[in-house]
Amino acid sequence: MSDADIISAMRRKAGVGRPPPDVQPLTPAKALRIAAAKAAEDTIGLVLQVTEVREEKSAISRLPGEVPDHALLSLLEGPANAYGLMVFDRNTVAAIVEQQTAGRVLSLAPEARPPTATDSVMCTPLCERMLRLFEAQLAELADPPEVAGYHVAAQLREARSIAIAFEDMPYRLYRLKVMLGCEGREGEILLIFPHVPVASGPVHGTGRDFGAALQDTVMKTEARLDTVLHRLSLPLSDVTGLAEGMMLPIPREALSRVELRAGGRVISRARLGQINGKRALRVMLPCEDEDALGGDLSSGGDFGIAPLAAEDYPALSNGGLSRDMAGDLPPLGDFPAMTDLPPLGDLPPLGEGESFPETGELPALE
Repeated sequence: MSDADIISAMRRKAGVGRPPPDVQPLTPAKALRIAAAKAAEDTIGLVLQVTEVREEKSAISRLPGEVPDHALLSLLEGPANAYGLMVFDRNTVAAIVEQQTAGRVLSLAPEARPPTATDSVMCTPLCERMLRLFEAQLAELADPPEVAGYHVAAQLREARSIAIAFEDMPYRLYRLKVMLGCEGREGEILLIFPHVPVASGPVHGTGRDFGAALQDTVMKTEARLDTVLHRLSLPLSDVTGLAEGMMLPIPREALSRVELRAGGRVISRARLGQINGKRALRVMLPCEDEDALGGDLSSGGDFGIAPLAAEDYPALSNGGLSRDMAGDLPPLGDFPAMTDLPPLGDLPPLGEGESFPETGELPALE
């Protein structure tokens, strides 16, 4: 018997009774296990073991309920205006941050807090690496799911934003249960992609740009505008003596210097007039009448009206009237009456639901 026959016989004896090697075919779940573990090791040296992967089909109405509390929501932008989402629960976010700051995953339970922009920045490299590895693994499949070309675009602050960014269509949801670090902290990672390819081009109901959708929502928000006709400075004695029926003088020039305010900030000047018998304001932007504005609108100032300085009014320093000044004030009942004010005349009532008086004296804005 030759040496080759002896070696062949020994190999046959060694293989008797052994089952064939168990080589599992590549699946999206297996690809995710490899991508998540390798991405954590490559980017920050984190030990990450995927214990379970589940693939589900979800709807836009269910997605906000799938997100854990205080999770980091990374919006994924893909081809043809398609959007996905990568979600790290708070345990996963804390493990990633601790690995980069302390060099290991701590044994203490993470604090229950919303994720910050710093958390997002520290988690983004792992997200990107995981997406690229997942995409490369699936390239070996004959019919891979549509997950290629996605990258981290922004951080969503809350789960309610998903309804704005995402189209109403089926979504593919991958749910990963992971063990983090040597301490074996449990975490969860969600990956969400459109279940079907999004058609390229402007198709009704799909592929709408996230920026346009956000703009539509913002532009429908109500904004309150307040108008200030005139500002007066009166002595304290006159203010405390105000009573119903007294007249406050307003110069006619105030009609062309009305302040238009939003949120307590001056955004423009306006001119008071009338259109079709009704009072109206004509907005004057800086380019129309810069001299009439008396200040720079871009800074949100009050058009050259200087603030009151405490040193100019010693009685008002330290947050109130000084003791010496307060002693010189007469009692409230002894204030002099404002008898020199002109009579108001016959003004029509301005009750609720009633119209304004005739506007014949106001200039026309047309």
